[in-house]
Amino acid sequence: MKKTINYIFSLLMLTLVLNSCEVDRTEEIFDDSPTVRIDKEISELRTLLLSESQGFSGVYFPNDDVVGGINFHMNFTEDLRVKITSDFKSTTSLTDTRYEIVTGTTSAELVFTSGSRHITDLIQDGAAGFDTFFGSNSFQYAGEENGNITFKDVRSDGVFVMSPSGFTDFDTESVASVDITYANRQAFSEVDCATASVYDNLVMEINNGGETISYILNYDPNNIFFDAETTDAGGVSSRQSLGVAFTLIGGEQAISISPVLEVGDNSFRDFILDSSTPEIQYVATVNGATARILQTSPSVPTGEDIFELPGSTYFYDTADGTNPLLSPCFQEQVLDQINTNLDNRFGPGVLRFSFFAVFLDFDGNCTNLAVFLQDANGDNFRANYCHLASIQDNTLFLEYQGPFSGANDAFFEADVLPLIAFFGSSKGLLYTNEGAFRGSISNYSDPAGAFTSLDYESLRAYGLFF
Repeated sequence: MKKTINYIFSLLMLTLVLNSCEVDRTEEIFDDSPTVRIDKEISELRTLLLSESQGFSGVYFPNDDVVGGINFHMNFTEDLRVKITSDFKSTTSLTDTRYEIVTGTTSAELVFTSGSRHITDLIQDGAAGFDTFFGSNSFQYAGEENGNITFKDVRSDGVFVMSPSGFTDFDTESVASVDITYANRQAFSEVDCATASVYDNLVMEINNGGETISYILNYDPNNIFFDAETTDAGGVSSRQSLGVAFTLIGGEQAISISPVLEVGDNSFRDFILDSSTPEIQYVATVNGATARILQTSPSVPTGEDIFELPGSTYFYDTADGTNPLLSPCFQEQVLDQINTNLDNRFGPGVLRFSFFAVFLDFDGNCTNLAVFLQDANGDNFRANYCHLASIQDNTLFLEYQGPFSGANDAFFEADVLPLIAFFGSSKGLLYTNEGAFRGSISNYSDPAGAFTSLDYESLRAYGLFF
């Protein structure tokens, strides 16, 4: 019995010793309680934000998995007001809004408490399902280093880094700066749809220690985003998603990407416009290695074996969002033009293009192009158009025969003619397999592919097969 009591007593003493050690270790790790620590961060952040009379400039990447970055300029005052401008949209004028620095869950947070369109446009556009842009009005303080203040958007893992603006007149120079960066972004995606070709390659070429690596860059102007693809010596392809921000670095036009591109021991992020060349070319140099973003001369179009189509029904739905492979000219001259036709005929927003499906048939029957239009209540109206399908030299030809007999078919024919004409290309359509379907809103395991018109090589559709 005595041995048992001594054993229990020893266990109790050991427990007390272990608990005592644990408390001592905690005190070594945390000098202050979480509340005190966050209060110190609040004071530190407030001091930092008020330290620059001409405010701060920075790039906010809401979610670099699917969208690019936006330039912001902010000037904070002691009375909890902040002037803000951004290049998210063409309306770049300053807004005057309120801010607070509050106690967050794990750190101090910067919160914009009243509506500034430069903040709310990001949030509202995402909430409405447009372009998948979304943002936050609350930013978790992550620290300061060498004048750079870093914030995290906890909801989307977004990152916002800002530094002293360097302006001498914030009100004038901040707006002038975002006017420039907005114009640069617009100019980068401008194309002449009558002469451009999707076979003109936008590339990133990297010379790293004598080794050259090339990425094909499919650029999505709606989401300011690169889908970068490279192929190694063994013929294995890989893709990387890169958010893009058109910004100014040292007063020079520049492109910043996020996440940084790691090549060997070098990290490429900032590309400066090379004004010495007549062609548009952005260059980054790191430790003697050079990376360039530029347009290459057209490559020769080659069609893949059309008989290897992964399905008999080809489908695209605007609800799935955009993909860089859906060309800007297809968006503008086909999908947007259908909506313009509908607006002119029925009134703005009464009917909108929703989705299409192509039911392929190579047995002499009609290949049906089914077009779906949606009204404000979400109801769809279907119209069907007959094409005869054939294969010649790995090129798909769909000869248009006219509407089917349904009431909607002839009724909507003129409105949806841009899509009918695209699939009815007189020179045919080239097809390429593009892996699993990837949209800015929805991704699927279904195989995806792109059709390019040889009448107008700027027109490329992207969709999935089932």
